[in-house]
Amino acid sequence: MDEAEKKHLLSEEDIRTIVIETISLYKQDEVLAKPQLIFKEACKYYGEIRVRKWIKSGLLKPQSQNGKGSKKYYSHKQIIKLSQEFRHYLPGIKL
Repeated sequence: MDEAEKKHLLSEEDIRTIVIETISLYKQDEVLAKPQLIFKEACKYYGEIRVRKWIKSGLLKPQSQNGKGSKKYYSHKQIIKLSQEFRHYLPGIKL
């Protein structure tokens, strides 16, 4: 294989990024109709570790809560924005 052909090959990291972005877009399309997500849904679609990090760091705050002990709802638009900004912090996926 010559140098020109090697330049067009994708690295494992490139493939990982493409797969993660494709899966993320599919998941977003699946639930985009929902303007708000509860914590459990956010974790299911975007990863519990990531969601907890965003909440702990103050990047993601509840948009509504019906009272003490009730479910907290988070802005789906904000979650999508954070997932796109911080996609390079995704945990490693073994291919």
